[in-house]
Amino acid sequence: MFENLRRAFREAVDNFNRELDRDAVPEAVDGLLKGMEQEAVAAKSGLASLNQELEATRKRAAAEKREADVCRRREELARKIGDAETADIAARFGEKHELRCRVLTEKGDAIQAEVRLRESEFDEMLNQIREARKRRSSIEATAGRTRARRSVNAADDLFGELDRMAEKIDGKGPRTGSEDAPFDDGREFDEELGRTRRDEAIDARLEELKRRMGRR
Repeated sequence: MFENLRRAFREAVDNFNRELDRDAVPEAVDGLLKGMEQEAVAAKSGLASLNQELEATRKRAAAEKREADVCRRREELARKIGDAETADIAARFGEKHELRCRVLTEKGDAIQAEVRLRESEFDEMLNQIREARKRRSSIEATAGRTRARRSVNAADDLFGELDRMAEKIDGKGPRTGSEDAPFDDGREFDEELGRTRRDEAIDARLEELKRRMGRR
């Protein structure tokens, strides 16, 4: 189970990093980050189960040791009174309990070693998730700046379209240089809009522009 969790988490990390390397927007990497967090939660749950197994194994080992001690005391008492048969039976049971105790103790040691390994891996998962969150925040900030630039560019495009409509109505060619800057020709444009015929034409152009923008 832990091997599968570790493999799944590494795949999630690799996929997350690939998305970041492509400068993906935050929405594209949120799902991958969530997957990493889910794998970490599953690893934490598995670690808790492993600790429970360790506790149960140690309790069983302790119980076997108590039974072995009881058998050895019975063996000793039986030999003192010359009851060899009872002493031999107690000795055989004592050996069985001692063997079980050794096996369970070794199993507990192995589980303890695995717990330490899983704890280390879980800590590494948390560190990778923290790093992923930082990188995601950086991508989000970059995406925010990109969206802001796009909004400004869209506004510039809108005013540029208004300028071109005014030029078509006035019958003049396209302006160049500083005249193309938004708002620089505001006064002249306002004067042109003062004429009724041009007002109607401009309104028609604006309605057409709104209709076209509404389809985006």
